Amino acid sequence: MQQPAHSPAVLRARAARKETLSATVRPLLCTVMLLLFVLWVHLGSGLATFSHQTRTEPGWDDFREAYQVDNFGRDGYFVRAVQNGYNLTHHTPDYAWRFTRKSATDANNSCSSCHSNEDLAYALVNGDRFVPELDRRVSFEESVMRCYAKHLDGFVPTIYDPAVRDVRIFARMVAHHLQLGEGSLGVSP
Repeated sequence: MQQPAHSPAVLRARAARKETLSATVRPLLCTVMLLLFVLWVHLGSGLATFSHQTRTEPGWDDFREAYQVDNFGRDGYFVRAVQNGYNLTHHTPDYAWRFTRKSATDANNSCSSCHSNEDLAYALVNGDRFVPELDRRVSFEESVMRCYAKHLDGFVPTIYDPAVRDVRIFARMVAHHLQLGEGSLGVSP
């Protein structure tokens, strides 16, 4: 004898099968959706936010060759940080726009308007020194932070921001190429 389709026993059996199916399929479906999203983001979206590549700005390839950046690999965290530091110092309004009020039309609108690559390297190896005007020690990072605020009429980034960190890594790369040690003095003009 067959039970009617709407009897309590049939409804309970359907609910139990649906719950069992749901418990096994739902996590699998979520995993597949997450995997598809990750693949789309990294391979198919074309959004720069999800890419580890940094835009190649004018002059980067010449710098890369002159300072032998490829000795550290064609890609990797250090090389990308050096490239971002290059972009920050030579194209400041585009890469550190959060910390500067100067625009591309202003005369002194980037770090390289005042500092050469070598100046930054010497500042790094001579950083963390006593500054009499401030009556305390000032690190290279703090000097970079002060430069954003004072000379670029901008805002002070935190010491951990890539706008400070990658400028330090860039200066370290130049100092390494010039074989500068701590306390090396620059040539006065």
